[in-house]
Amino acid sequence: MANIKVLVGSTYCNAQQVAEDCAEQLNGLGHTAEVLENPEVEAVTADETDVVLVCTATIGLGEIPNNLMPLYAKLKDTTPLMPNKRFGVIALGDSGYQNFANAGKMMDELLAELQLTRVGEMLLIDACETPDPEEAASAWIAEWAAQL
Repeated sequence: MANIKVLVGSTYCNAQQVAEDCAEQLNGLGHTAEVLENPEVEAVTADETDVVLVCTATIGLGEIPNNLMPLYAKLKDTTPLMPNKRFGVIALGDSGYQNFANAGKMMDELLAELQLTRVGEMLLIDACETPDPEEAASAWIAEWAAQL
């Protein structure tokens, strides 16, 4: 079973709730999942971390939320290659905006650049089409966890 760090990017708590529900589900499946609201590079790069799951909203004009931005910037600046780790991304957004779910896309791109192995496809949750993001994430997480 995997040791999973769930990294949250949230302003209005939607992504936070999705992350907490996903961690609970992953723990129920026998994994060890921990939600990090203000994640640090050391938690991501730690030897005991097998998998990183990013659950983030998009703010402003397609930006990463303030609580996740310091991690993104530090990873971008220090470029710690992590070829032995895997990752997944749940991106929440509103397709009414030009840069729909861009924060999740930015995190996905960065983790791939840092040589983490992507597990499954990114989950895009559109607030215009998905009234219950937790339900959408639950179905996705079951499939995603089976690939770990």
